[in-house]
Amino acid sequence: MFAAPIFAVLFGIFGLSVSSYAFVSLQAGSMPFYWANSTVTFTINETADPGTSDESDVAAVRLAFEAWSKVPSSRIDFVEDTNSGSRARTDWRSDDLHVVLWDTTNESGFFGPGSGLVAITPVDFDPSSGRILDADILFNGTKPFSTSGDAGKFDIQNIATHEVGHFIGLDHSGVIGATMNPFANTTDTRLRSLEADDIAAAGAIYPIGAEPGSIQGYVRIGGKAVSGAHVVAEDMNGVAASAGLSDGNGFFKIRGLDQGSYAVYAEPLDGPVTNANFSLHTSGLTIDTNFGTTFWGAGGSSSPRNPERVTVSFAQSTDVGQIDALASNGMNLTSISRTTVMPNSEFTLSVYGTNLDRADSILVPGPPGDPLFVADEAFSRSSARMTLSIGPSALSQLRSVRVFNDATQACVVLTGGFEIRAAPPTLTGLDPAEGESGTVVTLSGANFEPGARVIFGGFVIQASGMGNSVSFTVPNGAGGVYSVAVENPDGQFVKIRDGFTLAGPVATPGTDPDPITQTNSLATPNAPSGSAAAGAAAPKQKAASERE
Repeated sequence: MFAAPIFAVLFGIFGLSVSSYAFVSLQAGSMPFYWANSTVTFTINETADPGTSDESDVAAVRLAFEAWSKVPSSRIDFVEDTNSGSRARTDWRSDDLHVVLWDTTNESGFFGPGSGLVAITPVDFDPSSGRILDADILFNGTKPFSTSGDAGKFDIQNIATHEVGHFIGLDHSGVIGATMNPFANTTDTRLRSLEADDIAAAGAIYPIGAEPGSIQGYVRIGGKAVSGAHVVAEDMNGVAASAGLSDGNGFFKIRGLDQGSYAVYAEPLDGPVTNANFSLHTSGLTIDTNFGTTFWGAGGSSSPRNPERVTVSFAQSTDVGQIDALASNGMNLTSISRTTVMPNSEFTLSVYGTNLDRADSILVPGPPGDPLFVADEAFSRSSARMTLSIGPSALSQLRSVRVFNDATQACVVLTGGFEIRAAPPTLTGLDPAEGESGTVVTLSGANFEPGARVIFGGFVIQASGMGNSVSFTVPNGAGGVYSVAVENPDGQFVKIRDGFTLAGPVATPGTDPDPITQTNSLATPNAPSGSAAAGAAAPKQKAASERE
């Protein structure tokens, strides 16, 4: 599987105080990046992806912005500028334009020969406050992109959803399966749907009303502060609900937490996510890795098999005191044999790394009554292997893998290392296959989930129905042949190319039927006093006048 880093232009740490780093956000020193006006305009360049001709590239970008605007705990929102004059502009360095653009000639200077960058979000910001002044999303036009799941090509919506996270001020995430993780794979769609860590971040930077609950404390080893420890709060379902990095004093604050009970652990960022994946040039944070993964306990630590838990109340911060980090145990986890699995299955799952023969136990945490079972554990220096049995009622969610020694408590965790996903949708036909605007079309197939939507060319339409059949009403568009896709809420989709013929006058070349009215009815707001942007790029940073 081909993988390339999505370098975030600015990945600092998520924090609302000047001394703590939570949710890994972009930061100027200790000041988190943010938009002063939480409703931000964006423009999609009229060319969009040169390799896509059915307007589905435009729909994919719109859906990426929509994913973040739908976070229920966050007030961040977007309004698309569909003016033809704005869409024709390519001057992305201008502060009055926040554009999504495919750079096919390396005009930006980011995508030179051999560049591993898939996309980047340059951000201008005020270093005294962290306020974003301008942000734009640039795709590497020399890379192959698709909206059809084509082999060897990057999914546009997948990459765009990650980049919009940078656009609102987030850096990369140490949670492997989160949308803001720093790696992109061809044909992957997992980044289309936000995970708990992404949602917590958006809700903490742009909260609606009171800030959610949080957990705070210090990470120390031998009495000395641990800087840049990745501190994770894992909920009762085994999900990495939110995470943050400790600051130079070892202080951490994990924000965006719902009321509930959490296991808390500190781990070194020594792979697969490392200090190279963060915008340390802007935050100035030091990443210490000379310690072992340690679960919090009232006495400073607790067992990775049955860690002590922290109770969190809404809008309250729970102080846990100190995590007494264990000495480095030499173990490390860097990859996994499968990143997605389905309920009602049994298979061998392996995790890979170093010195894993020092462990004797594997645990995949999950909810009470979890229908997931681990058996037949086997360990070698470079891998830990297990038989994983997943029942039909298993929740669709990210799962972490703990590999540890029961006697010494030496432990490593692949946080959010794989995802249980429902079976993907299939599409066998549509009826009718031609008609006028207003025609009700029924799509036949399987595994259509509640909340599924139809992408009709560049239009996004909420579907009705579920299971083996969904329906939608053909929008008012220009005559011609349209591709039709059905996308489930988890981002998995199926597409029939050129599946429907719409009767009516053909659009003038270069015009846009303005399908944004299908997904966004907000009026254009007053221009924001600052604009924000973050991107996927090798950790770089800039001052207010610099450009990532």
